[in-house]
Amino acid sequence: MSPSISRLNSSVRTLCSSVSPSSSSVAPRILATPSRRYSLAAMKQKSYETRRENTSVRVRPREVYADAEEEGDERPMTRLGNRRPQSAFGRDRRKPGENNYSEKISPGREQVDYSTMRAPNPLFAEHLNKLFPDLQFPTELARRILTHASHPAAIYGHNAGHSFMGRRVISAYLYLLLSSSPNLKPSDDLEAIVAQTLNTYVLGEHIGSKWGLGRVMRWTPTLKSERLQDANIALLKGAGLYKVQGDAVAAVLGGIFEQFGASTAHRVFHTRVLPHILLSTNHTGLPEVFHGDARSACNRFGGMHGPLVVDYSSLPSLPTERQPPKEKKKVQSESIERVESEVSLD
Repeated sequence: MSPSISRLNSSVRTLCSSVSPSSSSVAPRILATPSRRYSLAAMKQKSYETRRENTSVRVRPREVYADAEEEGDERPMTRLGNRRPQSAFGRDRRKPGENNYSEKISPGREQVDYSTMRAPNPLFAEHLNKLFPDLQFPTELARRILTHASHPAAIYGHNAGHSFMGRRVISAYLYLLLSSSPNLKPSDDLEAIVAQTLNTYVLGEHIGSKWGLGRVMRWTPTLKSERLQDANIALLKGAGLYKVQGDAVAAVLGGIFEQFGASTAHRVFHTRVLPHILLSTNHTGLPEVFHGDARSACNRFGGMHGPLVVDYSSLPSLPTERQPPKEKKKVQSESIERVESEVSLD
């Protein structure tokens, strides 16, 4: 061993012997037991963020065609009013060369030109004019009244607005009749009676069917076209026929109120609507205790076939109250004496 190495070892031994454990200011290291030993990898805190691996596979975006939107008509649970024809707004989104895309999906499906539905059909106005000969409906108003929001032609106008207004109109007329009836009790609930009488399904079954609205109005049943070919009345009732007809009845009253005035709508309600819902069944139609009031109101307007438009110029004028004679002003005595004096001088 070289002298330098031996000298270094002796100095290290001397240094270690001079430093004792009791004189150290550093706390002694506590060795962990075998059961509590952890590796450094386990004790290291991991980050919650994970790196995304870059993949070389590219996903091709799904192309949306206009015909794909039309396929919603064939689904039984498609929400009403969401269907839009392929050229609804004058623009066809299909790619060039894909003109027969829908034919590949459904070869037996008929192609319908929805642009022809923009022009009003005169059949709608003719049907309403036959129901109410005293009234002449404009073709555009008749088209809106007899077009439900579920039909594709509803993008050019439907009867939701007139139905909303018509329901408020007939509710107001029924409230007036019930509140003036002597048969109304303080314990009767007017809102419940009105809701029971003017139920949409009741209006559609007893008034809409009598008016034949289901044969002329445009709507889309919640059934597939295959089942509609052999559909019976019970199936159409479940598909929403009475509901759609009830909305159309309210739309007719709303259109009459808007076009011909409140007086005509009042007469239509009491002579053409209310007499058809005087039902004897429980919890349907107008309660039986108010049937007499409804019949008397109908007779007061001329019966179920009474006139709807009244020429008020032909009616006798109402008697006017006589005005009391004007009191003569008292002439003062001084003025009288002055006149007499002038006469005497002459």
